[in-house]
Amino acid sequence: MKKLIFLMMALILIGLAGCSEEDVLAPISGTGDDITAAEDKGNDIEFQDGKTPPAGLVAVPVGDGDLNCWPFTGSSFNGMGVDPVNLIFTGNADPMQIREALLSLDGDRSVLGLPPAYPFDQQWHDALGGGVQTSYDDQGGWLGSVIQLTLGNYEPVRFHLRLFRTGATTAAGEPITMGAAHFEVMIPGTSEHQVLSWEVAEQIVAGDMMRSGLLDPSIHIGQTGQINDAPSWRTIDPSIYNGLPAELIYLIGGPPQPQEGPVPIATDGHATTIHLAGALPITPMEYSATASIEFGQYIPRPFCSTGPYDWLHITGGVDFETTVIVDEEGRYSYKGGYTGTIFALPIDISTGQPVGDEFYADVRGSQQGWMTSRNARVMGDDRKLSHEDGTQLNNITLRVGENGAYRYTEQNRCLTD
Repeated sequence: MKKLIFLMMALILIGLAGCSEEDVLAPISGTGDDITAAEDKGNDIEFQDGKTPPAGLVAVPVGDGDLNCWPFTGSSFNGMGVDPVNLIFTGNADPMQIREALLSLDGDRSVLGLPPAYPFDQQWHDALGGGVQTSYDDQGGWLGSVIQLTLGNYEPVRFHLRLFRTGATTAAGEPITMGAAHFEVMIPGTSEHQVLSWEVAEQIVAGDMMRSGLLDPSIHIGQTGQINDAPSWRTIDPSIYNGLPAELIYLIGGPPQPQEGPVPIATDGHATTIHLAGALPITPMEYSATASIEFGQYIPRPFCSTGPYDWLHITGGVDFETTVIVDEEGRYSYKGGYTGTIFALPIDISTGQPVGDEFYADVRGSQQGWMTSRNARVMGDDRKLSHEDGTQLNNITLRVGENGAYRYTEQNRCLTD
């Protein structure tokens, strides 16, 4: 209970700090040493067709069968992990059923010992602004995150869950779904989120599934062996970490502040297993959400970088929107995206001084996906046009579909007029 009260206080503090217009924003990273100079300032195109499985598949005993899967999510088909898989669902465990179970719950989590405070008093809803991700199992091949859910708003903090319908089943023919959940904070002055914890989010999802009343009391919650990296996966930038309230640091089990280098995000490498014995009818519905984000931050130049000191100070705004429809036949579909104009001032991060004229960039993205009882497809497209000494382009397209319809392309055009 003490931890939860501390978290309640911390989230209030984050909300106040994240919404202040008086904040003086500092560079997100120290020197940008992880940014390498672009060797080819031309028109570069990368293509992946999804024919190659990722390395590091693991056999996970699930009920009376095995799931042979990649225990991570990715942003393409290159096998580079982004988030760890930390939830595995069986029984009535189609992503549509898991979604229905979570959306049916109210925001009263007092039975879990949680306070009536944001985001613990919120209800789950379909995600706004979550990027499309991939995973893999040897029966279904590459998988896409058609269904994404969040607990809490786009800012300042929220829990985020992605669900992946696998091609595997238990010996009883029950579906197996993988989940990747995390607790995140929106980075002030940007539209991006920083993951703070895998473990806290995993526990929230497990607790809410218990609240649903759909679990078999005899086999409802379990745990796999270690399936992905431990004791940590990914890191928190020190400039973000050092600005977090001490109570939140206590909750996520982080080291004392301040920290000079990246802070590891703790994880035990295990996934929680959840067996749904019951099911709810799929409810026809329509849901829409929007958010407008104002920028004001220093960032490494996201593409066409000339070296580690090539940074930008960005301002402007981006609007996000999403619409989800579940029809009378129980078919799920969604469509969303973002659009905006960003103004960028080139900065030499070693001195903090401008090294060029301000220019603007048009940014937009789109997502759409659908899922039926048999098939699913999801796609995302992110496009940035930078108008600096001619038009420079970054365009990323990801398609994950049924019957092996996979495609990832990334185009960078760094030539100037």
